[in-house]
Amino acid sequence: MTPVLDQIASQRVLPVIRSTSVEDAVATARACAHAGMRVVELTRSVPDVDRALEQLRDDELTLGVGTIGAAAQVKEAAAAGARFVVSFTRPDGFVDRARQLGLTAIPGALTPSEVAACVADGADAVKIFPARLVTACYLQDLRSVLPSVPLVVTGGVGSSPGELATWLRAGALAVGLGGALGTVAGVGSDEVERRVRAALSQAEQALTGPEATR
Repeated sequence: MTPVLDQIASQRVLPVIRSTSVEDAVATARACAHAGMRVVELTRSVPDVDRALEQLRDDELTLGVGTIGAAAQVKEAAAAGARFVVSFTRPDGFVDRARQLGLTAIPGALTPSEVAACVADGADAVKIFPARLVTACYLQDLRSVLPSVPLVVTGGVGSSPGELATWLRAGALAVGLGGALGTVAGVGSDEVERRVRAALSQAEQALTGPEATR
């Protein structure tokens, strides 16, 4: 795995920040960091997301840009300070462009054929999206035929202890949480931090408790 994937694997929970302003995105990322996160994804739905990344460059965070729909957007993300890029699909040239720029590439897929195509492209990991459409048993089945592919599950995943544990025990490298963590503008910085700490604690317990399988 790449150093960035190692960080994501260690954190187990990947915050996916969607907000309506640069200020809120930056404040939410900093709240996540204050609560223990070291890897944060900001989506392109954030207005002027590149400016948000630039403001976070000195915060000792590993930053990523998500919801990328075209390879050309990878270069923009890299210029703004991203170290990994995430897509909900498999844009033509996405992985190649990321590799050229030294970024970790995480394209999106759902079916076994789509996951295999991402692997053939040279993806560093594959985002299983939207997770709300499948189950942890589905993830286990994917891993039985593609055991060496790191899978990041996101899209409608809740932050309840049982849900996080189920996905992680099924073999997810990490679980992406967006709406479940909220934003500073929506719920306040204290609540974002509380939710982040709870999610990190639940993830740790899921993989170290008596029911952990790996």
